[in-house]
Amino acid sequence: MSGQPPKVAVAHYCEGAGHATRMLAVVEELQAAGYETVLAGGGPGTKFVEANGYTEYEPLDVDFVGDFQGGGLLDVLRNSGPAVYERVSQYREWFDAEAPDLLVTDDISAAVAATLHGQRFVYVSHDPAEFYTTTVERAGAWLRNRIARRGAEEFLVPKVWSGDPSIPGAVDVPPMAPDGGAPEEDVDVLVVPSEFSVDADGLAEALAAKGRDVTLVGGDGWEIQESLQPFIAGADLVICSGYSTVMEAAVAGTPCIVLPATSEQRGVVDALADTPGFYAADSIAGVEALLDSVEAPEPHANGAKRIAEIAASYIPEPGPSGSDSPASAD
Repeated sequence: MSGQPPKVAVAHYCEGAGHATRMLAVVEELQAAGYETVLAGGGPGTKFVEANGYTEYEPLDVDFVGDFQGGGLLDVLRNSGPAVYERVSQYREWFDAEAPDLLVTDDISAAVAATLHGQRFVYVSHDPAEFYTTTVERAGAWLRNRIARRGAEEFLVPKVWSGDPSIPGAVDVPPMAPDGGAPEEDVDVLVVPSEFSVDADGLAEALAAKGRDVTLVGGDGWEIQESLQPFIAGADLVICSGYSTVMEAAVAGTPCIVLPATSEQRGVVDALADTPGFYAADSIAGVEALLDSVEAPEPHANGAKRIAEIAASYIPEPGPSGSDSPASAD
């Protein structure tokens, strides 16, 4: 490869910002190991990518959750279906332009594009079919996982919980979190709303009325941060909906109340039922009832490093002077 380090493409899904933050954690680990990285994904996560000093390729957005929950199967077929086709095509153009040695992705569109393109890839997902209750959603998760499992070099499942649910043929890894630096020590309750969430302002007001000091991500006075991990690590309690924040709380050892708003998030809550330090609420009143009874979990290992190590086993190691040598598989 003539003096250039191996290039790893990292692509995140475009629904919600959490997909970008978790894949940025993998980027950090790959770059620390000496690999060149290029990013893609788009959607709400782009602002976090840019806040960390990166630029990324932005293929057409897809909104399965919004189409399905806001309309139904017909809207999925009318809107998301054509969008996926275009997103896959754009990813293939990106592979041609970048010629990466390996792709690491949690985006099924990128996985489909890689399979069609002959691009080697490692897939990361926490999306068991058991998470879902409707036939359409369960079938969709089964199909996504089957497609990715057949084409991927490795299919990795970052899990906070132990045991089932998991994904047949996949390898469990610890939860993922970025390296956020020193904890912010003046955070009491950190509220991290997702794209699909309860009234975050109403929740913050209710917690303040209970005498809690609330930091609302995205609220008035909040400035976008390179990473939420220092705030999560320094908080006495985290309240969220998305699984990326759940994983970051697990790595930090911070108690977490989850307010699920989508089928996937409700599946995560069910999976966490026996996991110490994690609690479920279905309303603001439910959060208030839990405030005085939460306990911190034991900190989990950070799976981002493990994912980067597994990915690196499929490409040459960066040589000490720019030359590359083969990496041995684990």
